Amino acid sequence: MQVFLLIVWVFAVSAEFVHDLAHIEDFIQQKRYLLKKKYRPMYHISAPVGWLNDPNGFIYFKRQYHIFYQYHPYNGAWGPIHWGHVISDNLVDWAFYPPALVPKDHYDRHGCLSGSAVVHNSYLTLFYTGNLLINNKTFQSQNVAISADGIIFQKYLYNPVIREGPYGSVEFRNPKVWRFRNSWYMLIGTSRMQEAYLLLYTSPDLFNWRLNGTIAKSYGDMGYMWESPDFFEIDGFHVLILSVQGIQSDSYRFRNLYQTGYVVGTFNYNSLQFEDLEISTATFNELDYGHDFYAAKTMQSLDGRRLLVAWLGMWDSEYEESNAGWASMLTIVRELKLSTQGRILMTPVREVIELRTEVMEDAWYSPGEAFLAGTRAFEMIINSSTVIYDAAVVLEWSGDRQYTIMYSAEHGDVSVDRGGVDGVRKADWRPLTHIHWRVFVDYSSIEVFCGKGEVVFSSRIYPKRSMRVRIAGDTQLHITQYKLKRSIGYDNKLRKHLKTHVINRYT
Repeated sequence: MQVFLLIVWVFAVSAEFVHDLAHIEDFIQQKRYLLKKKYRPMYHISAPVGWLNDPNGFIYFKRQYHIFYQYHPYNGAWGPIHWGHVISDNLVDWAFYPPALVPKDHYDRHGCLSGSAVVHNSYLTLFYTGNLLINNKTFQSQNVAISADGIIFQKYLYNPVIREGPYGSVEFRNPKVWRFRNSWYMLIGTSRMQEAYLLLYTSPDLFNWRLNGTIAKSYGDMGYMWESPDFFEIDGFHVLILSVQGIQSDSYRFRNLYQTGYVVGTFNYNSLQFEDLEISTATFNELDYGHDFYAAKTMQSLDGRRLLVAWLGMWDSEYEESNAGWASMLTIVRELKLSTQGRILMTPVREVIELRTEVMEDAWYSPGEAFLAGTRAFEMIINSSTVIYDAAVVLEWSGDRQYTIMYSAEHGDVSVDRGGVDGVRKADWRPLTHIHWRVFVDYSSIEVFCGKGEVVFSSRIYPKRSMRVRIAGDTQLHITQYKLKRSIGYDNKLRKHLKTHVINRYT
């Protein structure tokens, strides 16, 4: 404890730290009208301005939930990455906080890339990858930042804590850190000669790390780089989540540019190895079958639930909203469970019902019937009374633009189609008694949860106006539709606090 406090003490406030607070002053000056930009979601986390991609740390600290995310505040495109920050009391109402990390030091000048967060000795500690470009070469290192209040973060004086990987510094990123008993563990993705590796480091104190070796490697069909690893235990099994670059599509599997999925096994903390773990396209299960899902991060809530959030986006995609100075969003928070077959079930957290403001539809509809959605931010619960007939719901807008959700009784699958050359996504799904879909639409996104979470689709869409909901297929469907409220925004009390007690304190 004394060593840790000494380390924190050397972060003494200096003229350099005062300079760092400029990004907080920028945050204070941001205006609410920015939230009214075109296609801006009502209840999904998006950046207040600029670009957003991967969630970073997802953690509970000082009785609040924190989510950090990759953030470029200057326009709606990827650039030198900061760590954006939002905080919530209930997992659905989120407030913007100032960026936690800003790229400016010699080891992270060109980006503070994704990582994770832990709480230790009452401090919130961030682990991230520093990105540095010199003469067209990329150097990546692992670094630490610490906060006592969860708002203002100070980088460790002796960063980087890991200067380079065993194969050099390029493609060496996204530390996942956790504690087991009296030791700390870190997983890092790296690449060598177009093969992906997962490295394991250990530490007694979070600052001094030792490489224990490679605990998993790509063989042939599992791509050339594994990013954003996540690792947790559930029901006595260990789950490893990977975001993979380089998997080839196989029929309707792995259709996205990059894939986020998982394998289930057992990790032996004595040997520091997985037991009988095979990572191949045969064992690698997609977490989400939609067009836009990447870099999932999880945490365990106080009541024991395993919660997940991911980027509701995909690389090399078009983001129409970028012309308005912002781009992309995160998924709603989801709860994970493990089925008896060893598959992940993923459902919206129960707190999401707090978003409901009014019931807009509650009736049975026959094929061919339709109704106007009446809002661009809503939830629909769709049920059938049978599984022997095909069922479909079509969300329509402006001309021939539409998004279709369809169950095929004959083929035993469920699919979505947002149109275009590569618009179809499909997964095996055979409900036993009835069809149950839970659909969340939020201006420019849609998330579809099937059954008990066996299949989930997350996609970006760009309706020009309010939707029309049309029933297709061969069976009646009961639809309950809820209008959902805005739950993402600024906290005026926070901005006043920062202006009064932070900026004035250090100037």
